[in-house]
Amino acid sequence: MSKQAHWAEWATGVLCTLLVLAMTGWIGYEAMLFTGGTPDLTVRITRQQATSGGYQVSFVVGNSGKRTAAAVPVTGTLSDGDTVIETREVTFDYVPQQSNATGTLLFKEDPSAHRLDLRASGYADP
Repeated sequence: MSKQAHWAEWATGVLCTLLVLAMTGWIGYEAMLFTGGTPDLTVRITRQQATSGGYQVSFVVGNSGKRTAAAVPVTGTLSDGDTVIETREVTFDYVPQQSNATGTLLFKEDPSAHRLDLRASGYADP
């Protein structure tokens, strides 16, 4: 005697198949859409504060480009006119496409008393 599958089993199977096909199509679409671009890196200061050991400058590195950037150094320079007072750098392993990463640089001198330049100074292709 053969027993037929219940309608709920068929509905679940069809639904799961459709979900797998939709996800596969979406991943393929994203892969085609986000290839061949370059990283577009920006650095934005979010906070400056004094600490017991100096001063912290927190920031966000944004990548609005269509490619992930690897080994991203963010360089912070305190200067007074043409004289560089202090330079600090931190390197991010990667900053994904269409994403953000956060970090902090530690300075001995007060950043609010000097000109502060913060920038992403390069990247590698992953």
